[in-house]
Amino acid sequence: MGFSGSWRMFVQALKTSYDHIGKVMLFNLIWFATGFAPILVMTYVPIDSDLFFAICLIGTFITLGGATAAVHYIMRQIIAGEDVAVRDFFAGFKKFFARGSILLFLALAGFTILTFNIWFSGNYPNTVFLVLAGFWVWGIIYWYSMLQFVFPFLTQQNIGVFKTLKRAALITLDNPLASGLLLIMGVVVIVLSAVLAAPLLIFTASFLALLQNYFYNELMLKYDTEESEEVPEVE
Repeated sequence: MGFSGSWRMFVQALKTSYDHIGKVMLFNLIWFATGFAPILVMTYVPIDSDLFFAICLIGTFITLGGATAAVHYIMRQIIAGEDVAVRDFFAGFKKFFARGSILLFLALAGFTILTFNIWFSGNYPNTVFLVLAGFWVWGIIYWYSMLQFVFPFLTQQNIGVFKTLKRAALITLDNPLASGLLLIMGVVVIVLSAVLAAPLLIFTASFLALLQNYFYNELMLKYDTEESEEVPEVE
C-alpha cells in the first residue's frame, strides 16, 4: 500500500468518525474514564501518600491497556457495520484486559530501554557509540510503527501476547511505507490533540483505533489473497 492507499485509509477513518461521531465521542470518553480511572481517583481523593500515588500510577498502566484494547474492539465492530453498545466496550475490556495490559507494559518497557540506550550512547563522544545512538533512534521509530498494529491484531485475531507482537513486527517489516505513513499520521493526530487538549478526551483514541484498524484490514487483504492463491483446486 502506497501514498494514495494510505491517504484513502486516513480519509475513510475521518469519514467513519463523522458518520458515527456520537459513538466515537462516547467511547472515547469511556476509554478516557476507564483507562485513567486510578489517576482520576488520585486527583479527587485527598490522600498525600507516595505509596498511594505509586499504586494509582501502576493501576493506570493496567487499566489503560484494557481500555485501549476495548476501544479497538468497538471500532472494529463499527467498521464492520455492526451495532455497538456501552456493554460491548466493557465486554471487550474484560476479554482483552490481561493481554492488553501486558502489551502496554511491554510497549513502555521497550521505549524505556531504547531511550536509555540513546542517552547512554550519546554520553560517549565516540564514533561507535554515535552509530549505536542512530541505530537506537531507528529502533524507536520501528518500535512505535510496530505497536500501531498490536491492538488490531489482538482484537481481530484474539491471539496471545507474543504471537501478537510477532505478527505486528512482521507486517511492519513487510510494509515499511504504509507503516511509516501510518506513523506520521498518528503522530500528527497525537500532537494536535495534545496542543488542543480537548480532542484527547473526546476523539483521539477512537480515531486512532479506526485508523489503525483500517490500515490493518487493508494490509491483511494482501495476505488473504496470497493464502487463497496457494490453495490447490479440487477437481
